[in-house]
Amino acid sequence: MLFQSLLDGDMRMINELLNTYLFKDMEYDALQEIAKFSMRLQLNDGDVLIHENESENFDVFVLCSGPVEVISSSSASVSSDVAISKQDLEIFGEISWITSRKRTATVRCRGEVEAIRINGKVFMSYLEQHPKVGFEVMRKIAMLLAQRLVSTDTLLKQILWNSTL
Repeated sequence: MLFQSLLDGDMRMINELLNTYLFKDMEYDALQEIAKFSMRLQLNDGDVLIHENESENFDVFVLCSGPVEVISSSSASVSSDVAISKQDLEIFGEISWITSRKRTATVRCRGEVEAIRINGKVFMSYLEQHPKVGFEVMRKIAMLLAQRLVSTDTLLKQILWNSTL
């Protein structure tokens, strides 16, 4: 019974990973391996997934359900206000994971949240040992970051266009 429960949990995690941009189209064997160093999280309103300026934890998070807000207080122009609000099947923590630098924002739950925490060190090691999977993951992260950069560029242009600077 316990073994079946563990198998069901792994299958659920694998299916949730398959529903994300980063892991869709990935081979099942690779997802099984990634599930071994991943953990499901059940979080409540106000719980924090990522702390801004944290420099020792480089895990990657997949938001399965529920809303989170991304907050940054490292800029004088931000003042700890909500910068972005996200919900369902987003990837967080990828920048610190890739760069091994401190976290650039806090990610806080707004209500009940389910997420998957992927051990960043083990994940990086796995990708180095499996270059085909590593290439695909890094290509998708590069595309994701490029899309975010384009969105940020568009937003910045709108702000500058509408400002009286």
